[in-house]
Amino acid sequence: MNIKLTHIFAPLMVVLSSCANNNTQIAENTFIHGDKIYKLIDNELREIGDLNAKEIKKFEISKPKQRDLGLASLNFVKKGAYTTLKALYRGNFLYYALKVQGLNDLRDNYQPGRITIEFIDEFGFILHSIEIPVSDLTAIVGDDGKPAEFVYNGKTEMSTEINAAIKSYDVTAGIRRKSFYGY
Repeated sequence: MNIKLTHIFAPLMVVLSSCANNNTQIAENTFIHGDKIYKLIDNELREIGDLNAKEIKKFEISKPKQRDLGLASLNFVKKGAYTTLKALYRGNFLYYALKVQGLNDLRDNYQPGRITIEFIDEFGFILHSIEIPVSDLTAIVGDDGKPAEFVYNGKTEMSTEINAAIKSYDVTAGIRRKSFYGY
C-alpha cells in the first residue's frame, strides 16, 4: 500500500487550522467565525448574526430580482418566430414567463408538439431543461379575435448553484407544420 504522507497530514492540518481560527460549521453553508455567523447564499458570503449583539436583529431576506433572459429564435419552425423569457428565483424555485411570438397560426397550421427551454451557463452547457406541451400555451387574443402571441407561466425546482450559473437560454421545439392533407 503506497500512501503519501501528504494524504495523511493534509486533512490533519485543515482540522488543526480550523480549530486555531475558531471556525465552527453549524449547518450546511453556515458557520461561525469569531463572534459572527456567516451563511453562503447564492454564491455570496453573508453575515447573518453577531453572537455579541445585545439585541436580536431581524434577518432580512434578500429581495429576489427578476431577470430578463432575452430572445431565442424559432426560425427553424417559422421565419421570424421567437420567444422571450423572464425569470425570478425564490426559495429553491425558478418562476418563469415564456412568450412565443410570430407563431400566431400555431393551433391552426401546426401539429401538437413540445417546446423545450434549456438554461445555459457561460460555457454553453445545458444546466436544466423544461418541456412544455404546446397545448399548455395560453393564446393572447388580439382585437381581430385571433391569437397575437402565446404565453406560459411556470415554475421549476432548482438549486441556488444552478440558478446562479444561468447566463442565457435556448429553445428547441418538436413542432411540425401540418401537411396539405391535414395530418
